[in-house]
Amino acid sequence: MSNVDAARSSYEAFGRGDLEALKEMLSEDSTWLTSDELPLGGETKGRDAILGNFTQIPNYWSSFSVEPEEFIDAGEWVIVKGTQRAGHDGDSFEAPFAHLMKFADGKIVRGEFYGDSAKATKVLA
Repeated sequence: MSNVDAARSSYEAFGRGDLEALKEMLSEDSTWLTSDELPLGGETKGRDAILGNFTQIPNYWSSFSVEPEEFIDAGEWVIVKGTQRAGHDGDSFEAPFAHLMKFADGKIVRGEFYGDSAKATKVLA
């Protein structure tokens, strides 16, 4: 499976809430980086901690989706461009995102997620 195929599969697993499948795609010592301003933001180390954060998303968002639209092969990195949508207490936002995913031996070893944290924090305020 190519890195792009693996990245695509990880979004499909996340989208259907299949954390067991996602667990198989993450290296045990993966690192996840998101905006410090967001709940569960900053740097998270380790597959179990990353998956633990994913299970906490419903505590902050009544609806949440990341919809990839383009996968760009950059060797050991895959760049994913798409749209993030989330809702909280009757308010919602939609914004573009760029995710960078680094692979080694077919597993995600690093994820860097860039989006509009200002829109997200405004909805959560």
